[in-house]
Amino acid sequence: MASLAKAIDTFVADHKKERMAAQIDLLDENTEENRKKLAALATESKLTIPLVIALDGKAGPPPYKLNAEVPITVLICDRNIVKANFALAASADEKAQAKEAEDVLAAAKKMLEDR
Repeated sequence: MASLAKAIDTFVADHKKERMAAQIDLLDENTEENRKKLAALATESKLTIPLVIALDGKAGPPPYKLNAEVPITVLICDRNIVKANFALAASADEKAQAKEAEDVLAAAKKMLEDR
């Protein structure tokens, strides 16, 4: 997740003029351990985007109908409308991670172009 988070953080920084924004939501319980995990990720990856723990816990917001079996879901939204939805496997394979990040960023670029 760290490489994807960093790629998204960089994309947001590179597209400030287009008012690009992002945040990472951990769908889990609000515990000290989870807060420490997010803080460590932010520090180690030097992230500037917000990292938060979702108020809805592991299920996420009910209207999103997220698949609880998928470890990483990325939603690309524009004006509260989902433009792309990625269910990622959290692979340990660096090539697979790079491809996932590339696909996510391509969808974000397309969203910007379609505005």
